[in-house]
Amino acid sequence: MENGKTVPDTAGQVASKMSEKNEDRNDKPKQRDRPVLWYRIEQAWGPVASFIVLLVMSCLFVVFLARSPQRSALFVDLGVASFMVGCLLGFLFSSYGEETPTVGKVRDWIIGGLAGLTIAKLDSLKALLVSFASGPGPQAYALSLGESVAFATLGFFAMFFGRELILNVPLAQRRAQRGLVEGTRQAGLVTQKLLSALPPSILSGIDDIDDLMESHKAEAERLRDILYSEDVTKFLSQSEDAVRIGASLDWDVVSKAATLNYYLTYYEEGDDKQAQEQKASEWIVRALVMNPLHPDFSAKYADVLGMLERYDEAVAILEKLDRNPEAAGYVKQWLGYFLLYLPDREDDAIRVSEEYHSRFPSESDSIFNVACGYAQKYCAELNITKQNSILDSKNRTLALERLREALKADPDFAETVRTDWVKKGESFECLREDKEFLILVGLTQNS
Repeated sequence: MENGKTVPDTAGQVASKMSEKNEDRNDKPKQRDRPVLWYRIEQAWGPVASFIVLLVMSCLFVVFLARSPQRSALFVDLGVASFMVGCLLGFLFSSYGEETPTVGKVRDWIIGGLAGLTIAKLDSLKALLVSFASGPGPQAYALSLGESVAFATLGFFAMFFGRELILNVPLAQRRAQRGLVEGTRQAGLVTQKLLSALPPSILSGIDDIDDLMESHKAEAERLRDILYSEDVTKFLSQSEDAVRIGASLDWDVVSKAATLNYYLTYYEEGDDKQAQEQKASEWIVRALVMNPLHPDFSAKYADVLGMLERYDEAVAILEKLDRNPEAAGYVKQWLGYFLLYLPDREDDAIRVSEEYHSRFPSESDSIFNVACGYAQKYCAELNITKQNSILDSKNRTLALERLREALKADPDFAETVRTDWVKKGESFECLREDKEFLILVGLTQNS
């Protein structure tokens, strides 16, 4: 607790708590160490045992009715064949998912064939059953017909319930894992292609990906083509399916999914953007649970938290990263920016941004952040004194000086300053009628 408020957990603390919970689970005695498939067989053993007993008793009953070795062999053959036909039908009718385009077509064909049976074809089926009767008379045919129907029904339900109770879930998990293995290879190539397409200035933190999208349209479109390619879409879809069914994912899959979802946040718009930001946050947290000290994903998590307007959490993560002398340069830049959103942290934002600019004097973003920090201090000063302007205010002077310096390096940004930064709640709101400010951003001429 600080000042009556609960300090949010950082990404590392969240991952640490989840690891502790996992250790607690591991300390508990395990109820079962056997494979899932074997466990499901044990669960379904009652119905399976009933089917087996019923099948054996049916065979013995048929042998008893046959009364001769030759007829017994024929009736056993008919029973086994009918049972297998029933199993085949049960398999076809319990197919789902990936089996629909292939096995489902066979099922539809069989249904169509049964619907098109004529009297002549039924007579052919009757002749086939009579050949198993091994004797004249309607009783032998009735016995063959009853046996085939009984064993076909038994086979159908044995396969149908066997798949529903035992096989379908493990099959789905295996297919998802197989799809992930195949998709991960393609996603790995795409991720490498994506990272190689990013300019070195973005990877080093001197520039932001937003700058790329605004200033280098061709490169931004090339990145869009990579992120929305068929391979990426398929891989991310398979990853989401695997998470949905509870499949275990390794670091290779999670890290690639987190990276791709993170960069997709910069291309989505409207409600889709907010949903993508939430999805990126979830995947990055999964990556941090597996590797809590990963600096790149910690910084990406802070960036996504900022997109979600959870600035206090983003600052807590970035401040922890900034204490590491080997932290990437963009950590300090992002920290200086997000500090502007926290009350009474303008001095820290100014200090951090100045430190970043001293390391990279050719960039101008941090100077804009410094100007915003002084402008916010000036607005707070006006609120306290209840005045409309204080021309000799040191905060006003420094805000305009730093803004002038930043616009000299990036004059095209004046449009953003004069349209967006003077809105209600923005940094330069209290300066929107200041004559020197209006001249600086090009709204009025210097007389």
